[in-house]
Amino acid sequence: MALGACTGSFLNVVVYRLPRECMSVVRPRSRCPRCASAIAWFDNLPVLSWLVLRGRCRSCGSGISFRYPGIELVTAGLFLGLGWLVVPLEGFAWPFDHGEAWLNWAVMAVITSALIALSFIDLDYRILPDELTKSGIVLGPVLAFLAPQIQHWPEAEFLVTIDAGDWEPRVSALVSGAIGAVVAGGTLWLIGWLGTKAFKKEAMGFGDVKMIAAMGGCLALWALLSLAVAAICGAVIGIAVRAVTRGKYIPFGPFLAVGMWTVMLWGPEILEFYLGIFRF
Repeated sequence: MALGACTGSFLNVVVYRLPRECMSVVRPRSRCPRCASAIAWFDNLPVLSWLVLRGRCRSCGSGISFRYPGIELVTAGLFLGLGWLVVPLEGFAWPFDHGEAWLNWAVMAVITSALIALSFIDLDYRILPDELTKSGIVLGPVLAFLAPQIQHWPEAEFLVTIDAGDWEPRVSALVSGAIGAVVAGGTLWLIGWLGTKAFKKEAMGFGDVKMIAAMGGCLALWALLSLAVAAICGAVIGIAVRAVTRGKYIPFGPFLAVGMWTVMLWGPEILEFYLGIFRF
């Protein structure tokens, strides 16, 4: 829980600074966005400091958005949920006896952090930074190598099977991830290209293409199911938001993030449910 909150605090910095290319996510220290006063370490404790200061800067008294502790709480909650879903109860008492489960959790936590950052940056600035998407394309297969379970191995054996002894799941996940990055990115690019031709205007941002390519690097062809989940969520929520706000636009990145996170955890169940709709 504490690790998730601290990670969420860092993600607040990433969301604010990364789109501003003139700023580093490491330096300088956190500052008040209004008066630019440096924030002391005891005023920068996740969630707790915001509550103690009643959501205000100690120096100038200006309000600090609830979104900062909100992201910290969301990250902490998702990290905790991942632990409950991925690590057996015995793993909390004897972590060294369940190293594989904790490695899976760590990989999923890294992916979750990237998805949170991408979602809020896309909501704020309508961009998906290359620093995250392109890095994800490269690192996605590596993460799959470390934790083949994110590709739902052995359910994914039919994708790529390589005779590598005990390393077979990892090597196959690595190769499947490389293929998945190309296929998933190419599929969304083709959909966007066809939409542009049909509607005579840009139908899909290239940032979305790079994001789903990174998702394919992690999930292999399961990323296509993530795209389907994202499209359904986007259609339902998008229509509701436009009806209430009279035309407000929600970017596609957060829906892709929801699609990836749910498929990463429940891909086979979602696929079975989806296919069951068409069974008679």
